[in-house]
Amino acid sequence: PEFAALWPEKFTNVTNGVTPRRWVALANPSLHDLLCETIGPDWPAWPQSLRRLEEFEDDGAFLERWGQCKRTAKQRLAGYIQRELELAVDPDSLFDVQVKRIHEYKRQHLNALQVIAQYLRIK
Repeated sequence: PEFAALWPEKFTNVTNGVTPRRWVALANPSLHDLLCETIGPDWPAWPQSLRRLEEFEDDGAFLERWGQCKRTAKQRLAGYIQRELELAVDPDSLFDVQVKRIHEYKRQHLNALQVIAQYLRIK
């Protein structure tokens, strides 16, 4: 923040326009449906509407459905990993996934590093 205060023109924030709420709505259809049913269909546009979920923190039926939504998503991920990588993973595992697009110039850099690493291994 100190550098941004000194040189605000050097700091820009660019987003692809996808909010975490819109991402959840697209990535986990069953959770999207549960949230729409529980707190209304406006939640992707209004982050403050998620506060209404606090009313359901002790609601066993809601928590059961929430768990089912998570399980369904994990099963979908495990299926994708199996299809794409031919690697069986247990959907009951803890998944920590980060997905980020790598820009072309970074891919070129990574390819150059890979060539060097292969050369050094061969040598």
